[in-house]
Amino acid sequence: MSETPWSATPRAASPASLALPWSEIDTVLLDMDGTLLDLDFDARFWKEHFPRRYVELSGLAEPEAMARLNARFEGLRGQLAWYCLDDWHRALAPDCRNELDLVALKRELAHHIRYRHGVPEFLERLGGAGKQRVLVTNAHPASVDLKFERVDLATRLDRLFNAHEIGAAKESPRFWDRLADQLHFDPDRTLLVDDNLVALAAAEDFGIRHLRAITLPNSRGEAMDTAPFEPLDDFLAATAILADR
Repeated sequence: MSETPWSATPRAASPASLALPWSEIDTVLLDMDGTLLDLDFDARFWKEHFPRRYVELSGLAEPEAMARLNARFEGLRGQLAWYCLDDWHRALAPDCRNELDLVALKRELAHHIRYRHGVPEFLERLGGAGKQRVLVTNAHPASVDLKFERVDLATRLDRLFNAHEIGAAKESPRFWDRLADQLHFDPDRTLLVDDNLVALAAAEDFGIRHLRAITLPNSRGEAMDTAPFEPLDDFLAATAILADR
């Protein structure tokens, strides 16, 4: 899941925002859902499929079931538990007459898991230019494994860091402090691309110099205003100079 403030008024990408100074970047930190992968899958699951299946499995009246889900969504927003399938199971399984298996429910929609436009070639260009490609995700490990079954993302990365293993969400300063203990990178020569503006702000506070936000994480959704962060949606345009090397 990826939570971001939405706006009906997107910022237009300018040539300046696409012209990243690649000679000053060694490490590229990349979010997964909404950045490399289309957030459509997660939006369908959490906004449509899971609520419907929870009502069916719990036997609760729809208003009561939705009230419980909405309270949990709002109460945990931005916290690691918000992204944790184990916590969701512990909280909601007692309501259910039948087994609540969130991974199995996600598999029912797995055909919607797909790359955002240009991502495979973007990652190939980064690798060919010698950039360190690092996935940094809040997604639960079981969700990551499911998505890796559907796309070959694991083969296109150099490292992977999961917030659940680090022990803090990307919205927290603790994530970036702990990442620095485990990954060799120079924040001044690092780029983070994410659709989560709170995570980008936390990374900026840590000292990561190059920051770009995704304006349209969900191909079925509305574009968002990425201010104060510059947008990066056209991966191929952003890495065109690398393709020529």
